[in-house]
Amino acid sequence: MATVIARPRATLSAFAFPIASALLFFLLWQTGALLLGSDLLPGPVDAIGAMISSHDEGYLWSDVGVTALRVLGAFLIAFLIAIVAGTLFGLSDFAARLLGGWVTVAASIPSLVCVVVVYLIFGINDYSAMIGAALVVAPSMIDTIWHGVRSINPELTEMARAFRMPRAVQLRQVLAPQAAPFLFAAARSGLASVWRLMIFVELIGRSSGVGYRIQFFYSLADMPRVLGSALPFVILMLLFEIFVVRGIERWAFKWQRREMQ
Repeated sequence: MATVIARPRATLSAFAFPIASALLFFLLWQTGALLLGSDLLPGPVDAIGAMISSHDEGYLWSDVGVTALRVLGAFLIAFLIAIVAGTLFGLSDFAARLLGGWVTVAASIPSLVCVVVVYLIFGINDYSAMIGAALVVAPSMIDTIWHGVRSINPELTEMARAFRMPRAVQLRQVLAPQAAPFLFAAARSGLASVWRLMIFVELIGRSSGVGYRIQFFYSLADMPRVLGSALPFVILMLLFEIFVVRGIERWAFKWQRREMQ
């Protein structure tokens, strides 16, 4: 009975805290606008008004959609690179010693240099934007997965082999639960980094998307429109965090909750 009652409470808590955090953010934003003045920092009402104007002018959701697709593409590229390289370095000491140092080198390259070089090689297009963003974000994701694979308990793997557990069962019941927290951490941090970086990539090299729109209104010194252009994408990512990321997290780690009961 207690478990049945606890589930709705856990679900409510999962949604209540992000919503409360968002409300606190808007309250602090409004307080800052009152202290600094709307000329320096337009408040939430001004930003929402600018967002509505953008919607009425017909480009708001097309910009958000274009940027969201670029973010998704860049994230998938980075995550694939991270899984392959991180797993390789985690399982092979030879590969880690030979190539592992390049992860640190790649992480130290300025984002602007990486994006500009990709633009020069592949041209200024959506594919270059996704590849450039992915290459900037991938090193930190590789490092997370690398250390996650290295932390897998070899005794559990040997035990599974001793009991002649099928490989598919080993992967599902032994390896996946141990690696899942690190994969999820890499994916979560990588997605957050990619969407922030994509705004910058669009700002310097694309003629559409949220980053381009922010740069356009910045050139006009229209601060409410700058914030109004960014706000829908921030709201979209907040909803994605609440309804998608946290839902996947609860599903992926439900085995931990079962063990604690």
